[in-house]
Amino acid sequence: MNEQPHWMQVLVMSLGELAFVIPGIPLYMLLVLPNHPAGALPGLVPAIGVDADPALAVAAAAGAVVLGLAVVYALFRLGGLERFMVDEIRILVDEFSVLDFIPIYIAAGIGEEFLFRVALVEPLGIVVPALLFAAIHIAYWRKPLILVYVFVFGLLMGALYLYTESFLLCAAAHALYNFLLSCFMKWGIIPID
Repeated sequence: MNEQPHWMQVLVMSLGELAFVIPGIPLYMLLVLPNHPAGALPGLVPAIGVDADPALAVAAAAGAVVLGLAVVYALFRLGGLERFMVDEIRILVDEFSVLDFIPIYIAAGIGEEFLFRVALVEPLGIVVPALLFAAIHIAYWRKPLILVYVFVFGLLMGALYLYTESFLLCAAAHALYNFLLSCFMKWGIIPID
């Protein structure tokens, strides 16, 4: 990939994903907090939204992960989606270990879900944040089918956030989805070549 030590590549990728929290904090403070009582931290406390049954919320998150993986698997198997795969994903899957995926995808879940769900879903609904979520995945701009899938995944995560009001659950579901998808690609369950 480049001349940096491997651990530094993992660290840089993880920090890059966490960087989404930086614009998320002022947006959260400006767009979300003013609409709630003083001291309330919607989306952050409690860990599972007050209106969602915890068991159903976890089941919804697991369902979102399974549905996302099933759709990608079906697209690859039925439609030859591998021709739409981008080099960045091939490099990640080829050059990083399964253990390397863990900090990268935990960071992605935290950073992306804080910005695109916690800070933006309440004031903007789920469509605009899902469009922005798809837009930041610039590696896919030349691959419209994958970009549409990323948008739909953003809608799915937005719906999960609306149902659960849980940053923690959405971040965990996002991280688990990314981790499992990369593992399935690495192990050849979902072909990328």
